[in-house]
Order: sequence, then C-alpha cells, then structure tokens
Amino acid sequence: MAEFVLQGGRVVDPTRGLDAAGDVWVKNGRIVPAGQPGSGGAVVDARGCLVMAGGVDLHSHIGGGKVNLARMLLPEDHRSLAGEPLPLPGNPLELPSCGTCTPGTLATGYRYAEMGYTAAFEPAMVAANARHAHLEMGDVPILDLGAYVMLGNEELFLQMLAERWDFQHIRDYVGFTINATKALGVKVVNPGGIAAFKFYQRCLAVDEKHVHWQVTPRQVVHTLARALRELGV
Repeated sequence: MAEFVLQGGRVVDPTRGLDAAGDVWVKNGRIVPAGQPGSGGAVVDARGCLVMAGGVDLHSHIGGGKVNLARMLLPEDHRSLAGEPLPLPGNPLELPSCGTCTPGTLATGYRYAEMGYTAAFEPAMVAANARHAHLEMGDVPILDLGAYVMLGNEELFLQMLAERWDFQHIRDYVGFTINATKALGVKVVNPGGIAAFKFYQRCLAVDEKHVHWQVTPRQVVHTLARALRELGV
C-alpha cells in the first residue's frame, strides 16, 4: 500500500498543537500534503480511532534472561495443562502465541501494536546473554527493538576499578562491551549494590565501599558517565 489516506480519525500532533478530526495522506511511507498529485490511493476508515505518532517504550523488559526467568517461574502460563494445542487468536493476521503474565514473543509484539507502540527497548541486557536477548527480540513482530547493556555490577568492570586501571583502558572496555553486545547504551541500576549483595552486604550507600572490591557506587556512576561522554554515546 504505497499510497493511502487515513480518513476521519482524531489526529493528534502535539508539536503543532493539533487535536481534531481530519485526514492524513501518506505516499511511499511519508506523510504528504492533502490532495498532492498522485497521493491518495486506498482509503482507510479511521473514524473512532486516534491517529498519532507511534509510541516508544524506552524501558520494557521484552527479551533476555530476566524475561525467561519469569516464564520459568510460571510454566503453566505457557502451556496447555490439558495437553491441547494453543487456541487460535481472533485476528487472522496473528500467529498463536502463549503467556499472559509474561507473554511469548509473538504476543508481545501484537499487544504492543494494539496499544499504538512502534518501538521498545530492553533495559537490562546482561553481556553474557546478549546474543540470546537479540535473538529473542528478533522474534518479536512489528516493533523496532534495541537494548541497553548492564555494566554497573559487571565483575570485570568492578575489578578494573578496584585495581585502579588507567581510565583509557576502562573507557575502551566500556566501548568494547557496547559494540560486542550491539547495545544502544549502558544501563546502571543499584551501582555496585547487586555485586555487593553476593558478598552478603545488604546495604550500600553512595559513598560506602563494596566489601570485596572496595569501590563505591559514586565511583561506578562517575566512571561510566565519563566513559560514555568521551565515547560520544
């Protein structure tokens, strides 16, 4: 459908202060002025629908180890206990999927599309299972996808800080990790705290030292922020 018009929908465009019923003309994947020669083609009845830019979810656990741990904790959510095949979806364009609490990859894409989203990003990709995270996200239909690699508790990074490696080597390691995992950026959550928990350290204030590596959350955040700035991320 190279040319079409979305007719009669409620068009919302915050940048132009637009919120009213109207038509949107599309040609070769781009919005064009109404009635432009050659534009038009098929007419899509959008009455009763919102016409707006696709949503972008910057923080969605959509693939990788954490999602699959959730699926493992609820196996009954992903199989028919009676041994019967999965029910066919009501939409003839959809393929059967599974899961309600943690949907399967196909259902994830379908449900996001129903809500008007066009992109979503996995915020907690561990470098060790980055390949699987990308494979899983590649199985999600419709959406554009990406991920952020977690480095705030990565053991080699903490070891480099503890051993006082020169900053250039640490910066290059951050850049290598982003490139090797095909990440869009770096995620830092509870910097140093998750690693400290493994050593029975239940609390870690911003300037409190990790019981094993003897580095602080402030050092972790400052070093990563500086590295990302110098890398141009």
